[in-house]
Amino acid sequence: MSARGAGVLVDGRPLQGPTGRRGVGRYVRDLLGGLADSGRLAPLGALIDPRRPPPESLPDGVTALCPPRPPGPALGWGRVVGPRWIRAFDPELWHATFLAPPRVPRALPWVATVHDLIPLRHPRRFRRRHRLVFGLSLRWSCRAPLVIAVSRWTADQLVARLGVEASRIRVVPPPVDFTAIAAAAGRGGVDGVDGPYLLHTGGFDPLKGVEDLLLPAFARLRHREIALVLTGGSTAEQVRIERQLPDRGLTGRVHLTGHLSPADLGRAMAGAAAVVVSSREEGFGIPAVEALAAGTALVVGPAAATREIAGDVGHLADGDDPEALARAMEAALEEGDADSPAAAARRRRAGLYARDVVAEQMIAVYREAAGW
Repeated sequence: MSARGAGVLVDGRPLQGPTGRRGVGRYVRDLLGGLADSGRLAPLGALIDPRRPPPESLPDGVTALCPPRPPGPALGWGRVVGPRWIRAFDPELWHATFLAPPRVPRALPWVATVHDLIPLRHPRRFRRRHRLVFGLSLRWSCRAPLVIAVSRWTADQLVARLGVEASRIRVVPPPVDFTAIAAAAGRGGVDGVDGPYLLHTGGFDPLKGVEDLLLPAFARLRHREIALVLTGGSTAEQVRIERQLPDRGLTGRVHLTGHLSPADLGRAMAGAAAVVVSSREEGFGIPAVEALAAGTALVVGPAAATREIAGDVGHLADGDDPEALARAMEAALEEGDADSPAAAARRRRAGLYARDVVAEQMIAVYREAAGW
């Protein structure tokens, strides 16, 4: 152990390719940023896949380790040459953050993050190859001496479905960077949307509940002046949603923005009358934390992990149907403005997930795993 801290190598491959724009990419980016800012881990490295374009950026204080290019699939070759990759950085601890974890050198302390068990719980929504890779990766990750679950819900699923000993599980939430939220204070809104609006972020995967929960719930609202803003998703998914709007009586009331930059998303959060997370299942739910940080009213559907985040400061649907979600949305729209006591309570709860707070929790897990 060095004078300033310990050498830690984090799997940075989720920062590359499509996952770099998804929740897992943000998890790794904000985790590395929080760990680097703590100044307590030196050196701090990120393992990078040489076959993919490099990450757009890495936080200051993080060294990229790009091992020799493997001659085949990362999942298989990671089991063969993974120890060589990891030893090249000479770390004192390895952190596996996502799928296809490489084999760890013998006797090296390591931890692994498990985000969710969704492909196992909803197999029909995923292709056979995806289920196979996910299942193998998950089981390899669960061999870690300490397994990090991003929510209590995920931890309970690991125990119930995979038999992971509860004594090896540590619940550490994803760190959330509130920079864009703070910058948007007092100037929230969405270009092209006049008047109050509800906001949903994260795209239109079936488990997000947009088509079977959110849209029918929105159509039931008494507040006919309110708009609904939907962000993310592919062009094909947006077209599919747009074609449904006339039959649902929602023409002109629903706005699809596509992907927003972090700054624009922060403005959208800050300006919303409420943020709605209608998902049926999530491993965590970063949009919910962002809503809390903005002081914006939060509505949560069936997803147990996101309800865990909201606690007693969110509006939780009392059933798994559009009527229940509509009631929660109506209650949120009756709340006060961003300076109300309820908004202050939401901001305080968001502090539980701040990047510096979570970094300290993660360092404590590292210390436990490595015996520092």
